[in-house]
Formats: sequence, C-alpha cells, structure tokens
Amino acid sequence: MQPIKFFFFLISCSFFLNAQAQRAYWQQEVNYSIDVSLNDRQHSLDGFERMEYINHSPDTLRFIWIHLWPNAYKNDKTAFTDQQLENGNTDFYFSCKEQKGYINKLNFKVNDIIAETLDHPQHIDIIQLILPSPLLPGQKVLITTPFHVQLPYSFSRGGHDGESYQVTQWYPKPAVYDKDGWHPMPYLDQGEFYSEFGSFDVNITVPDNYVVAATGELQDSKEKEWLRTRKDFNWEPLKKKIKTKGGGYKTVQQQFPASSQRTKTLQFRQDHIHDFAWFADKRFIVDLDTCRLPSGKVIETGSYYLPAEKTSWRKSLSFAKDAIRSRSEWIGEYPYSVISVVEGPLGAGGGMEYPTITVIVPTADTGQLDRTIEHEIGHNWFYGILASNERLHPWMDEGINTYYGNRYVRSKYGPKGDTRLGKTSFFIEDAEKLLFESVAAVHRDQPINTPSDSLSFYNYPLVAYIKTAAWLDYLEQKVGRSQLDKALQHYYQQWKFKHPGPEDFKASISESLGIEQDNLFSYLNTRGVLPNQHRTGTKAAFILDLKSYASYIQSPVANLISIGPAIGINRYDKFMAGLFVTNYKLPASRLQFFVAPMYGVATKKLTGTGLINYSFFPDGAFRRINLGLSASAFGINRFKSNDKTTYMSFHKIVPSLRLTLRERNPRSTLNRFLQFKTFFITEDALRFYRDTTITGTDTTIENKYRVISNNRTLNQLMLVWENNRVLYPYRGELKLEQGKNFIRAGFTGNYFFNYPKGGGLDLRLFAGKFFYTVSKTFTRQSETDRYHLNMTGPNGYEDYTYSDYFAGRNEFEGAASQQIMIRDGGFKVRTDLLSNKVGKTDDWLAAINLSSTIPSHLNPLNLLPVKIPLKVFLDIGTSAESWKRISGQDRFLFDAGLHIPLLKETVNIYIPLLYSKVYKDYIRSTIPENRFLKKISFSIDISHFRMRKFIRDIPFE
Repeated sequence: MQPIKFFFFLISCSFFLNAQAQRAYWQQEVNYSIDVSLNDRQHSLDGFERMEYINHSPDTLRFIWIHLWPNAYKNDKTAFTDQQLENGNTDFYFSCKEQKGYINKLNFKVNDIIAETLDHPQHIDIIQLILPSPLLPGQKVLITTPFHVQLPYSFSRGGHDGESYQVTQWYPKPAVYDKDGWHPMPYLDQGEFYSEFGSFDVNITVPDNYVVAATGELQDSKEKEWLRTRKDFNWEPLKKKIKTKGGGYKTVQQQFPASSQRTKTLQFRQDHIHDFAWFADKRFIVDLDTCRLPSGKVIETGSYYLPAEKTSWRKSLSFAKDAIRSRSEWIGEYPYSVISVVEGPLGAGGGMEYPTITVIVPTADTGQLDRTIEHEIGHNWFYGILASNERLHPWMDEGINTYYGNRYVRSKYGPKGDTRLGKTSFFIEDAEKLLFESVAAVHRDQPINTPSDSLSFYNYPLVAYIKTAAWLDYLEQKVGRSQLDKALQHYYQQWKFKHPGPEDFKASISESLGIEQDNLFSYLNTRGVLPNQHRTGTKAAFILDLKSYASYIQSPVANLISIGPAIGINRYDKFMAGLFVTNYKLPASRLQFFVAPMYGVATKKLTGTGLINYSFFPDGAFRRINLGLSASAFGINRFKSNDKTTYMSFHKIVPSLRLTLRERNPRSTLNRFLQFKTFFITEDALRFYRDTTITGTDTTIENKYRVISNNRTLNQLMLVWENNRVLYPYRGELKLEQGKNFIRAGFTGNYFFNYPKGGGLDLRLFAGKFFYTVSKTFTRQSETDRYHLNMTGPNGYEDYTYSDYFAGRNEFEGAASQQIMIRDGGFKVRTDLLSNKVGKTDDWLAAINLSSTIPSHLNPLNLLPVKIPLKVFLDIGTSAESWKRISGQDRFLFDAGLHIPLLKETVNIYIPLLYSKVYKDYIRSTIPENRFLKKISFSIDISHFRMRKFIRDIPFE
C-alpha cells in the first residue's frame, strides 16, 4: 500500500474507532416535574410527580427499579437501621413511632395506564415498576404518581428537627440503568448515591413566612426581593407558660416563630443534574451576593443560617466564593448559575452535598466551616457533574474531592497550618494521614477501590477520603502538578454530566499523560501505606512540649521517643516520682516499649512499670501475633516495730503470647484471641525468729524478724470471645491458671441489654472450679488460699497476679481496706475479718451479677453540678460449701444496693443495702460503729481500662 493511502487509512480508522467509542457510551435520562406542599403541623409532604424516562440504552426495558428512600426510616428492619447499628449508633433503632418516616399513597401510572409494582425481595425502600408495554431503545414513557412522605427526625441526611426541614432523598426516583445493568440500592448513611441526569422543575408550597433554599434557580422575583430583606433578621426563642395536666402551669421555650396562615408556592428549575434537595426554616438569615469568574460568568451565591450562628457564618459567602473560584480554575468552570450553603441539623454530621446546594452542621470554628463549605461545594464537580457510582466507588468523589480540598487549605492558610495545637499549628490533613497510616500499620485498612457499604466505619473516611487524596499526592509527585492538573481537567471535560467508572478515570488520565500508569493505579486495589508514606529517622519529644508533636504531625518519622514525668501513689511507697520513656505513637511501631521508673518517697526504693511488645501480622487464621514482656515493682505492705518501719515489695516479670483470630468481614466488631502468660513473681515477707543471748546466768530472749523473698510462678491461658457491637455487646472469657499444686478454671461472661432511652442492664455470669493436682492437705489449703474462689470480690492480697491497682493492697482498716476486684463471684459485701470468708471455696463457685442504670429523673445525684450516673446492683451466688450439710448457710447468697460508676466504670463505688443473713450477722458482730460507711466497697479496674470503652471502633490495640 502506498504511504499516502496508508496515512488516510489510519485517519479513517481513528475516526471510525472514535465514533464507535462514542456510540458505545450511553446513559439514561430522567426529567422531573414535581409539585409538593409542606404540612409543618404533621411534618409531612404531599406531592405529585411526573417523570419522563428516556431509554437511551440499546436494550428493551420491561421494568424500572424505583427508589422509595423515605421508607428507610419506616422501621428497624431496613438496611439503614442495620448499618447504623453496625456503625455504633442506636438513635434510630430506639426512636419512637413519631420520629420515624415513610412514603405512601403511591399510584403509579405509565403513559396514563395504571402500572403494577413488585416489592424488592430484601429492601422496603425499593420497588420494581412493571411497564405496561416494553420500552424500546430510543423511546420514552411518562411515569406519574401522587405521594405522601412522613418526614423522620433528622437521624441522617433528611428529615426535620422541630420546624426546621431538610428535604432530601424524598421523591420516588428511578435507579440507574447502565452498561452493567440495573443499580437498585437501599438508602444508607455510610454510602451515597447513583442517579440519572435530567432536568428538574419543582414547585414547593409552604407557609408564607418560611425561607426556602433549594437546588436550582428560583423563578419568583418577588421572593428574591423578600430574601434580600432577611439579612438583618433576628429571632430569639420566646418563653411562654402552658397548662399542665394537673391544672398548673410550666414555662417552655418557643423555638420557632408561629407559621403563617397563608401559603406561597415557589418554583425552582435546573438542567443537567441528578438530584434535588430543599431546606425550609422560618428563622433563616439570608445573605445573597454574586461571584464573578475569570471568564466573566456571574454566579448567584446565597448563605442561609440561623441567628445563633451569625458570628461564625458571617464569612460563609466569602468561603463559598473562594471555593467556586479555586475549583473552577483547577478543574473546569462551574456550569451552573447558582450556589447556596445552608446551616442545618444533619444526623450524618459535617456537611452533605446536593446539586447547587449544600447543608452544613452548626460550628463555631470558622476554619472548620471554611474547610467544610469548600469540601461540600467541591462535590458539585465530583458527584454533581462527574456522577460516578458513589456506592461502589466512593473514592471517585470523596477522595478526589478531598485532594482538592487539601490543596485549597494549603494555598489559603500558608505554611503554618490550619489547626491549632497549643501555641503552634499544623495542617489537619497531616493528622488525617497519620490516622490512616495508623490503621494500615496494624493491617486493618482496606483497598481504596472498596464499596462504601463494605468499608469499616473508620476505613470509610480514612481510606475513601484520606488515602485516596494521599494517592493523588503521590501521583502528583510522580508526574508533576501541572501535568496532573491537565489530566484531571481532561477527565472533567471528557466525562462531565456522565457516569465515569474507575476504568474511565484511568483511561482518561493515561490518555492525557500519554503513558499507561498501571503501576500507579495498582495502589487502588492494594492495602497498606503508599510508597511516599514510608517513614525514616528518629525524633524525641517531651510530653509537655506541644510544638514537638505538631512538628511530628507535619513531618512524621519512623521512631518518636516521648519522655515525660511519671507519678504514682499507694499506701506504702506513698508518693512516687520519675520519668517515663516510650515509643508509643501513631502509627504504632511493630516494636513498642514503655518504661516508667519511679522512686518511692516512703520506701526509698526504685518502683515502676514497663513493657515491651512486638507484633507480627501473618496471613492466614491469625491476623495478629503479639510477643510481650512486662515488669513491675511496687510496695505491698509495711510493718512497724520499735519505731522502725519495714517495707515489703513485689517484683514481677511476665512474658506473654497473644494470638488474635482474623475475622472474614472487615466490618465485624468481633474480637477473638488466645493469650498465654507466665507470671514470675517475687514477694517480700517477714520471717520472725527468737534470738537467745546467754550472759553468765542471765538468758535474754529477743523477738526479731527479717525480710525474706518468696518466689512463685503462675501459668495463665485465656481464651476471649467478645463482640463490641453497640446493641447487646458481650464478652466471654475462659481462663485456666496453673500454679504449684493446683489448677484454677473459670468462665466469666458479660452481656449488656440496651434500654431504649439509654443505659441498660449489665449481666455477668461466673462459674469456677478449683483443682488440687496433688492430694489435698491443710497445709496445701493454706498455701493456695489466695487462689481460692471468692464469692466477694477479692481484696489486694487475693489479686495474686498483681494485675489491678490497689491503693492499700494489704490494709485491714481504713478506706483503703474497702477496695475489691470484680472477679469470681463479684459480691460487694466484704467479710475480710473472718478467718474463713463467707463464700470462699477451694471447690466450685457460681454467681450471677446484675447492674442496671436508673432513669435520669430518678437519680438524686443529678442535683449535683457534675453529672454522675447511678445504678442498682444485685448479686446472687452459690458455692460448694453452701451445699454441705454442716455449713449452716443458705444455699444461695445475695446482696443488692447502689452502684456509682465513674470514668466509664474505671472507678466504681458500691453501697450494699440488702444482703443475706450471714452477711448481716457478720456486720453486726465486727462493725460496731459507722456501719454504713464501712460496708461501702469500691473498685479501680485499671486492668480493664480500654480505649474502646471511649472510642468504640478504635482499631489500635
């Protein structure tokens, strides 16, 4: 073939292939006309919807999946409810009937013919609309239906809080049909949406004094003039008296102005969008202005907020303009003529984007408000215009949008940072990256290209947002910012008002850069940190020097050594002071250590604690293996004789191995592990002896003593199966312990029953058995006494592994002697002064412990300026001795009383009020005065202090 002919042949082929590619892509079109009215007494909507559905696909359609997302709030059996519980939120699950929502009164017609609908087999917020006749390629149908929506309380994105309305995901809406088929999806809080482009013409009828902010262009010029008068509007809640059922009066606050008896109808229109939201409140202040882009295009800007937020929101319009200008410059010009930001309650937190409008939760931090407004406005590009499937690929809108948000913050706030830490500052972006690296360090992260509803609660922001933005930073480092900008601008121009997927994004970026980027795009499907997140070097920081930690956040290193003061106190060492040194940080190193040597003022001895731990993260059945070694030394007793005080201490060294099982579902809250420890313990004790001196005919006998050291070893094997779920969490612990001449076995189960209005019932079960590995004798009974099973929570001496903190471990009088551990039978009444404590056994023991919160209005401690919870407890137990004929005791013992938990139940105060006769007899015979105070017990459960009690989903163990 001649060269010139070959050249023209190539050109012809390229045009043909390009045309084929253009034909290959198609998307459906849905144009809406909706009339809706608000009933603010019933918090409901009544509307009529007309949908023009145009089939641009090459397929014949016989049905259309329709989303009825208000039904997500109908009951506690929806996908929304399930996910809320998985994410640790029970608000909706325990909501009352009046707070729930739904959609009904539907009557679908297609081209004026009544159409049949079928329920989705799993989700009540999805139905299948059966078309009366097949919809051929290129044809269109008109779908109409009336509808009624009961708006829920604002648990998530849409709903109401009093007479403040957030009307989102509110109308029947077709699912997307694309080259991969239908995409019906239930409403979720974690995981956004995927909808067809089209035009919207919406008429909203509300009482006349409501301010309405909505998607699109307001068509009523008279309403626009009224909105301009709202700039100086003010409203303060009014106090008024209302009559009670008993005939009296009480003062209440009127939070909203009275609604006008007249109504108004407002029309909003917008083309090239795929969703419509509106917000209504009678208290809104309204700021209106315009924003001129470099091209000369003028955009109407509006800010709607409450008088209470006037100070923090006074710059909101300026923030919105900055966002529009920067995104238009970096990505492509904003295509719409309006943009609005609205302050409103939002159960989802932060902010939420809709075409041309965004809602932001109240905040007093102007820097945070700036970042949030910029982020949500930025979604007009990544979600609004580039409408990827957010449910399947959240990184394509959240992650890319976060990348540009980080650029915005750095360009606007300069090198100092946007977040204060003491007198210094850092970029919040750097702290967020550290959080992601922390999750990756313990192998709990997930790939970027993971669907929203498959990401764990903490991975949703850390991976979809933060890691994706970091990946784009890495891409920028590799190709240069200008080249990446050109590539993303090319992607925007190529795919605006379409539905790009990950492969489309990759192809567009690679096309612009001129080379395939398979190696860079491979990071979308892998776990772990990115190449530019591998840290080197070492830094030291003093715990009180916040500047050094801000420096670490901005420039992390592999090793951060923190140094700070260490203090402690107990009855024997008295005050202890020293230093701690640790490499604990975020992200965690595989090798971790903490050393805190101290000096005891009274004992004049070196005390303290320390540990070292190394973590492995294998593939297979175990997700984590920990090898550890801990040590500690503290005073445990004192003896006074002839004005001389002798102090005794303990020292222990504990090697350990912990195997944590892998869970198949990354969203699982289950935690299962097997742990083995060996305790090597040395304890001081006194040995008394007589020193006989013979002088002539005189014999002198002197009682003396000396301190000796006793060594013992205990092996402990523990299997734990716990579920930290928010609804009915539980924990089961099977523990086997072996020491000299004995084996001790025990099972402890904990289950929490949630109450609908908060709080709940704690159920604890214990069953234990003590075995002698040799023949039982009185001597061996005495030697193993501290290991025997206790009905009452053990005292300091019976804490045989020195695992709990005791203020006075071996005290027999005073407040320190009233401390117990919640172990074994867990009773709160003490009988320490008996030689054989009630319920103590070297055979078997079983008990049940109940502890319940009480309603807030019944708690007398609520009168105090500090909120202190109050519980009631009941313990019931039995043991081998109670079933012996010679015991003379009731077979089942009990005690009951009040429980005051402090610091998430780290410190607990127990006040026994009712108890078995054997306890009554003990108290009468041994406590002649101050009985009420002396029978109070308390526990300090530092060994059970876990960050997960404060932050449920924290993955750092």
